[in-house]
Amino acid sequence: MPISRRAILLSVGAALGPAPYVRSAEITPVDLARGQVRELLAMNTVPALSLAVMRGQDPLWVEAFGKVNIELDVAATPAHRFRLGSVSKVITATLAATLAARGIVNLDAPVVQYMPDLPQPHHATTLRQLLTHRGGIRHYLPKDEERTGLGPIDLRQYPRTADVLAVFINDPLVAKPGERVSYSTFGYTLASLVIEAAAKASFLDLVQREIAKPLGLESLGGDTQLALVPNRVNGYQPGDTVRKTQPDFQGTYGNVPSANVAYKWAGGGLLATATDLAKFGAAHLSAGKIPAAALKPLFTIHTQATSDSPPLGLGWRINEDSKHRLRWHHAGGQLGARASIVVYPNERLSIAFATNVTGIPGNTTELSELIADAFV
Repeated sequence: MPISRRAILLSVGAALGPAPYVRSAEITPVDLARGQVRELLAMNTVPALSLAVMRGQDPLWVEAFGKVNIELDVAATPAHRFRLGSVSKVITATLAATLAARGIVNLDAPVVQYMPDLPQPHHATTLRQLLTHRGGIRHYLPKDEERTGLGPIDLRQYPRTADVLAVFINDPLVAKPGERVSYSTFGYTLASLVIEAAAKASFLDLVQREIAKPLGLESLGGDTQLALVPNRVNGYQPGDTVRKTQPDFQGTYGNVPSANVAYKWAGGGLLATATDLAKFGAAHLSAGKIPAAALKPLFTIHTQATSDSPPLGLGWRINEDSKHRLRWHHAGGQLGARASIVVYPNERLSIAFATNVTGIPGNTTELSELIADAFV
């Protein structure tokens, strides 16, 4: 629900403790934004939240709240790496656009040009269609969680490209390629495999070479299941969610099971600090480390709004907030994670945050808009 300015000021006052009367002019943008976050934390079950706000290349506010490991009582810091969920998609889109700008891959060539053994229904599909959810590839289905056969997709191993493709590539298309928008994480999986084939390098290596290193994003990488990843947070579910399937569960939070996300690096398998995520967003404000030829297709509107989606650039959702400010954005969610990146190009703001709990906050753009209000 909307959070009032009065609630912000009360929250700020509570955070700072008893004090003499303070004129509103003395309340800084950070105070206002922090009040929004503290109210969110008061209303929702969130173990940890990390956020960063940048104007251009300058950080305006970086802070972390709560615990990234409850059992070990580890306080959150800005150095902790959170799972990005579907925010990974905009990183993949920027990777694809960057490689296309250098002629390594063609966004409008049939993907079969790069992967000739793909089944016939995918022969006419293009990378541009996959990156705008128009490839006709399905999203998650209940069968992905079945414990028969190969078992749930998060518990399988994926040593070869064929094992990844086997999850979805032979399933019927939900629409003809290019026909309509139908959100699909697996569409991004196929896009990443096409990129790998074109660039002759693994997707995670390309993320490091083309995105992380040029933009100075030291924390950006894959949420590899078995590797020891420094500063990776623990993920949790709200206790009420756990009790829906385990009524006797006691506690405010429950651990989420370990997941192997190697089948969806591109669409939901990356992690980073909130600071690096905000830096990634800010890098799109003007040509530089990301070439102008890559920025143009990223923020050209390729689709019309639907009941389920605002207009889409490559990966990025493009629309206006309630105050008619243009924004580029994407949210992400998975077990034990919620993340968001919102870029306000005209205000030159990049706002990123992440939590380590399933599904909270539900509306990520509302919180980002309120934070933007504080800095505009």
